[in-house]
Amino acid sequence: MPKSRQSAPLAQPPPLYQTSQSQTSSLSIAQQFSPLPFSPTHQSRKVPRSLDTSNSDFPEFLLPPQTGLSSPTTSFIQSPFSPGLTSPYFSRRPGATNFILGSQRAFIQRKTLTEIQIFTNTQYNQLKFLCSSRTISPYDSEVWEIMLGSEKFPTTNSGQDAYDVEMATVSLAIEFASNNKKTANFNTLLLHTLSQMRRVIDPEFHGEIPIEAYNSLFLVRVFSKHFIGNLSRDEIHQQFEGNHTILAETPKFNGVESKIDENSRVQIDLNPKKLIIDPEVIQDTRPKAEQLMDGLLKVILNLDPILNASTYEYYQECLNILLVLLSTQIHQPNASPIENNYFLNILSSNFGDSVNSLTKRLVTNFIEQKAPPPSSTSVVYNAYSYLFPSRSSATLPSDPPPISERSLLVLLLLSVQCRAPGEKAKDFREGIRSLKDAQGMGESDMAVSFRVLYQLICRQLPNEEICLILYLLMIENEEFRVYVLSRLDPEILLLQILRLLYDGVDGKTNYSQMYILLTILLLFSQDEVFNENIQKISISYQPWFTERLLKSVSLGGLTYLVLIRIIQFNLNSHRDVYFHNNCLATMANLGNSIQDIHSYVAQRLVSLFDLVAKRYQRSREKAQQQGEDENSDAVAIYGDLDLFTHFQLHPRFSELIANIDNVISYFHARISEANLKSPSAEEISELIETAARTWPPGRLKEFPDLKFQYEEESESQEFFCPYVWALIYRHTWIYWDENKTHILNDYIIHEEMEASSVQIV
Repeated sequence: MPKSRQSAPLAQPPPLYQTSQSQTSSLSIAQQFSPLPFSPTHQSRKVPRSLDTSNSDFPEFLLPPQTGLSSPTTSFIQSPFSPGLTSPYFSRRPGATNFILGSQRAFIQRKTLTEIQIFTNTQYNQLKFLCSSRTISPYDSEVWEIMLGSEKFPTTNSGQDAYDVEMATVSLAIEFASNNKKTANFNTLLLHTLSQMRRVIDPEFHGEIPIEAYNSLFLVRVFSKHFIGNLSRDEIHQQFEGNHTILAETPKFNGVESKIDENSRVQIDLNPKKLIIDPEVIQDTRPKAEQLMDGLLKVILNLDPILNASTYEYYQECLNILLVLLSTQIHQPNASPIENNYFLNILSSNFGDSVNSLTKRLVTNFIEQKAPPPSSTSVVYNAYSYLFPSRSSATLPSDPPPISERSLLVLLLLSVQCRAPGEKAKDFREGIRSLKDAQGMGESDMAVSFRVLYQLICRQLPNEEICLILYLLMIENEEFRVYVLSRLDPEILLLQILRLLYDGVDGKTNYSQMYILLTILLLFSQDEVFNENIQKISISYQPWFTERLLKSVSLGGLTYLVLIRIIQFNLNSHRDVYFHNNCLATMANLGNSIQDIHSYVAQRLVSLFDLVAKRYQRSREKAQQQGEDENSDAVAIYGDLDLFTHFQLHPRFSELIANIDNVISYFHARISEANLKSPSAEEISELIETAARTWPPGRLKEFPDLKFQYEEESESQEFFCPYVWALIYRHTWIYWDENKTHILNDYIIHEEMEASSVQIV
């Protein structure tokens, strides 16, 4: 397949934001935004202790909580952030309403700071102290234990939760970024997070995830997201690797005895009642950002997420923070090389050995579709059951469980990255290439069930991320491609693809998704056996095909009809060369195996030729009159389709036209010889069938079969990276500020252009 002569425009995404008027029901506003059926304070654990609150050295959050919820402060210190940091009091784009259409198809209500109640009074006081100008000693285990172990911070289970967490911590993050240069409180928080990770991934660890482990990870994720969205690369580095001189003091473990083992490693009793920093975390000479990435990967690779409700929440939060760390890219104007993205570079440069194992684990998480454990105390499970009640198999595919969905999005994001020219580092495309079918492979390190993976793709294909993983598997993994193309039931997958493409003309399918589906269709058509099979499979009435009632048509014929519809749609509106080339290449590949073509398919082909020929002639004449290049895109988009009778003398088409003329003349002569008066269609068809049996061989000039192969553009990440980030934007319970997601700018601009486009007759 020749490369496109121009870059394919980005897709028209579903609305990122939308006013609420069109979807309001008879319910009151209070009913529409009623809270989920579980306590907003989530799980809490009271730490029994007796404290002398008269001691003024104790921070404010150690005092008994006041009644009611205190209002977050709205005073801002001198901000190190960019001026673009938005306040929840202001809309992010002119004319925006107070309601946002969230990624989980639920409205997000904009609130003032006093209305946000995502944190309890105690939690908010803790956060204020953490972000203040007071230094909390890394070895003051009592203070850190109260801060991280008294109450569990919320799990963001909806777009509203994510929005509330974001807005409740905006001013705190500004303060934190400024004060951390002196206090290093974020660095200490990170050390506790790493220490808890080591505890969780210990092979001897079993049971519930400690609240301290979840809380520390949650807080690192929340504040890292603010830092990444507002600070430069060097400033992000400073926050993670900043002032660690405070850690050089002699460790004070509050009476906990330590010793040196035979391997010169510090052994310390990590008593859950004493929240201390693991000495090995401090002694690790690697950058703390690298240690964090290492810990996250080890949790993802080794922890069983469905061991209990707490492990599911912790595992999900690890995937959340991984997406947040990689989001340095979403704030850039384009898909710049990995080297320009701080955490992406750390991952690709230092963890190449984990590519295969991480790829397999993420694919396995997707395949297994493990829902949160059905525990009455599980906040995630309650929210998931509330938001996504059980559906019958006859409805649209249900949303995948959170861990399955996030695992797939992480894999997609890592697989569409590019490196600087000449880089030899292993990428995640290689991980996808290395996947093997578990059937007959025994205990291969990269074995997954292609059968289950294929069935899952067929079941969830309308989801855009499913289309994208199918594309990556088809283009990168030869074994999976052979598995798909050798199946005896190609109609199961192909009919879904055809329906999505057919609906795309009416705007029901995202344009980016249509690009991916057309490419998948082209990849299918490159296999001759597949082409022959779909010509032999008869398809009964399809209710979604509304152009004409077809009681029976071959699967190949139906493919032609859908492609013709897309070509006509493209000529009338987009005139996109990518659509044009892919459709024609697929039709050419299928044409080598076509047989027993349906009369309606033949009619549509001739009608298309007639339409295109007239437009080609007009465009060519106009180009000649204006002195333009006859091979320009404006003309060439019609040039590949010609009505033969007008181009017998055209050097590009003369030999092809001669063959067509021979066929027409031969059958016209046979019909004339029959001398039928007012013949019916059936009589004409019988004459043609009889005449075909005596067709003289060698009458036509032979040409080599047209075969087109898909070739991915060298700069394909310019399309794929914004597309994947748009999926992450819409499909994760993480709040992303549209004003700062610069990589989506072209994506959103294209949406507005498409909305205002008109058809050209």
